Amino acid sequence: MRRNFAQILKDAKIDVKLEYQKLYGLLYDRSIQVSNTNRISAYDELSERFIGFHFRGTCLSIDEFNDLHEFHFEREPENFNIDNLISLCEYIYNMLMGYQSTQLSFGWNMPAAPALINVQFYLEQISQVIEKIGYMQTAEDNFTIFVEKSPAAIAVAESELVPGNLSYKLISYHHYRMKGNLGEKKAVLLQLASIIEAKRKDLNQADKVLETNLFYAFNNLNIRHNNVNPELKGKYKAYVAQMSNSELEKWYDETYQMCLLALLQIENLDRKAEFDKLKAEIEK
Repeated sequence: MRRNFAQILKDAKIDVKLEYQKLYGLLYDRSIQVSNTNRISAYDELSERFIGFHFRGTCLSIDEFNDLHEFHFEREPENFNIDNLISLCEYIYNMLMGYQSTQLSFGWNMPAAPALINVQFYLEQISQVIEKIGYMQTAEDNFTIFVEKSPAAIAVAESELVPGNLSYKLISYHHYRMKGNLGEKKAVLLQLASIIEAKRKDLNQADKVLETNLFYAFNNLNIRHNNVNPELKGKYKAYVAQMSNSELEKWYDETYQMCLLALLQIENLDRKAEFDKLKAEIEK
């Protein structure tokens, strides 16, 4: 039986809650000594420099920025899961990037004050955590996010079959901010369906069962057609219409995995032809 992610982390002896609490402490605990009688937190220092961050928009304080974008962290989050850890890692990492940018210029011709945060140490700590939990770093609109490592998704994203504007979405499909977003996941699947449709004959040659199942999913899971409107007699599927959002999302995710496999199978046709030539030469 396939193990879920929590079981994999448990087997690897990684305590994601402990890692979260350590990073939380690095951000909020007053551990930076600025004088004999005064200690500040990394968050205090980020707040002091925030007005110079390139991504602040019109926000005049880090607290206003957090409220606007709903960045709120607790030492002991309710219903804790790995998404809490990833969100905190992304927040600290990108805030540090903004902090570093103030080292060059604070704006308005004001010289930057000496840095009080050991940025490199924080970045290395986050990198170690991300590596341990099997995630990787990628970028979205010049900001860093962390996503699950997926060799299949990476291989397909690098394929010549996939346009650049879709490559990032393939890698970030399982990012926690995509969870529950059926519209965005459906949009990715529609783009994949279009690509695979153009190579359908190749997929049929490589794996006929996969080709049949995949296009059944495209056409009957409310992806390419409206399968949930009873007025559309030719397309309506009562079973699909009665699915909960979470159940439908599960099948979207399974369809996504089949798409990755299909594109790898299609690419492998050329590789197989070359390998057959190699075998023929070896066996002469």
